[in-house]
Amino acid sequence: MINNLLWFTLIIQVFNSSMTIEPPLKPVKEFWFWNQTDLPRKGRTRSEEFKKLEGFRVEQQISIDPSIGINQPVSGVYQPFEVSEDFFTKPFAIEFLILDHVNQPVGMDAIWTDGSSPQLIFEIYNNKIQLKAKQEEDWISTSQTAEYWKKYWTHIIICFDGTKSTVFVQGEKTMELDVDILKKPSSFYLRSFLTNEPHMQLHDLLKQSAIYEGIMDAGMIIERFDKIQNQIESGKLFPEKFHLMAGPYLGHVQEDTVQIVWETDKPSKSTISYGEKLPLVEMKSVPSIESTINSIELTGLNPGTTYYYQVEFESGKGEKIITPVLTFQTVKPKSEPFLFGIISDTESRPHINHRVGEMLWDERPDFLIHLGDLSDGGKKDHKFEWTMEYFQGIGPLTSRVPIATVPGNGDADLFWYSQYHPHSGEKGYYRFDYGEASFWMLNSNLKMELQSGGEQYNWLMDELNKSSAKWKFVVLHHAPYTSDEDDYGDTWAGPGNQGDDQLKDLVQLVESNEVDMVFYGHLHTYMRSHTIKAGKVDVENGVTYIQAGGTGGNLEDNAPTRTWFAAKNFRGFHYCTVQVVGEKLELRTYDLNGSLIDFYSKFSKK
Repeated sequence: MINNLLWFTLIIQVFNSSMTIEPPLKPVKEFWFWNQTDLPRKGRTRSEEFKKLEGFRVEQQISIDPSIGINQPVSGVYQPFEVSEDFFTKPFAIEFLILDHVNQPVGMDAIWTDGSSPQLIFEIYNNKIQLKAKQEEDWISTSQTAEYWKKYWTHIIICFDGTKSTVFVQGEKTMELDVDILKKPSSFYLRSFLTNEPHMQLHDLLKQSAIYEGIMDAGMIIERFDKIQNQIESGKLFPEKFHLMAGPYLGHVQEDTVQIVWETDKPSKSTISYGEKLPLVEMKSVPSIESTINSIELTGLNPGTTYYYQVEFESGKGEKIITPVLTFQTVKPKSEPFLFGIISDTESRPHINHRVGEMLWDERPDFLIHLGDLSDGGKKDHKFEWTMEYFQGIGPLTSRVPIATVPGNGDADLFWYSQYHPHSGEKGYYRFDYGEASFWMLNSNLKMELQSGGEQYNWLMDELNKSSAKWKFVVLHHAPYTSDEDDYGDTWAGPGNQGDDQLKDLVQLVESNEVDMVFYGHLHTYMRSHTIKAGKVDVENGVTYIQAGGTGGNLEDNAPTRTWFAAKNFRGFHYCTVQVVGEKLELRTYDLNGSLIDFYSKFSKK
């Protein structure tokens, strides 16, 4: 009986041993390329130090016959991994995670050389993946079209086992070449091909890379892709490290109050230290709660005053993040001049957002307004468009300059928008004042509400009727007037509508209530109208319409002939500033080189 029991136990142990699943390989080196940009000089907003691909840039170009490599100018050459000299003589795997959210052809390649010439090249460019290897004096290759995950993502693992090179895309084996690059030591380089997006750098395309000692089997690769998917779904920048996913950033600033918003990757308790000078003596705390997106209002502040603030976050495990000392300024007294920045349609290009953020930071605006499409589809199932794109680009600036936003069609379900902008109300429309100006922020996704008798229409009518503001601004996303070529009818085939027909009631409302300017985006070009009233130019009593949709979305174009209402058209990325000095207003519009492309001024009659 005892012998049978021992025998049965031995069988169970052997069975369990045979069912043990090999743990996934741990990378020898891994880099996540988030938080690569910040405000310059003493304006920095991020405390974490991360390795940058720019730091691995090498000066020499790798000479490759254009018929073999990508036939495009090389934007940069990089050596991203410091590994032992003989690392590439033993089986290994390499991983790339690519976020391609631009409409211009861009890409990168990875090259293994034996010191004198390339032996193997992996390329991804313009939606095509290719693997090329040298055999004797000839090159062999295999290729396929990239099948993106969630529209923009490509996860790649390449395994080198000593007899063949195998490529896995989105967890599945897709390409293989019978070629051995482990015969002798080799060097490894990355090259970027980004000339079609001149402000883009490799870290804007390549978001993660890792190298593994040993190869991964199919099960390990599927498990790895599942983890990457889960991380992107959750919007987390790093898989394990306690980190800020958004903010801290500023909203709803008033004379005596400011709102600070942030998101951490896990619930945490937060402490805000603040004051009018260092050391910071005032303190407010937010206890650890279930939500990872949190906000706090600092109240009892003095108007027109510079404040310093610092936030400390602590997870349930005791992990800590401490921001640098940041700054903001409360609303100035009504008599003082002020300047605000205008951005819109940040959408898919954090590198453009950041460039605009740097240039606006040099102006030190009192606040920003955003005309919608913070993302180009960051609805409930695309959280990554917020944490991995929007806050990556404009986040540093909004840590120091308050921002007021309206939702665009890209933010239309308001799922994340309303959580990240708690001051904007349940439906995304509200009013705020600064100095002697009032801003009415509308949700133009709900166009029926902006027609006569609609909820927002009635609200705006009441607000305008009772307002005594010297300057009146209406802000929305969609276009009452536009010179665009095809959003409101194909102007290359017919006259088009020159604006959204569903906003005609809104136009009549603002033009009959002494509104000075209407700001909007949606179309990715710039247009300033003449002063308009009742369908014609009225220099004395008209409203000026400003379309400023050029902070990152795919550029659009204008109709083939000039529209009657356009005073200025421009195609290109841009941003605006508006300065109000008593009775006078000045609007300036700049391109990404800082060149002035439009100037407009007017005097208030109120």
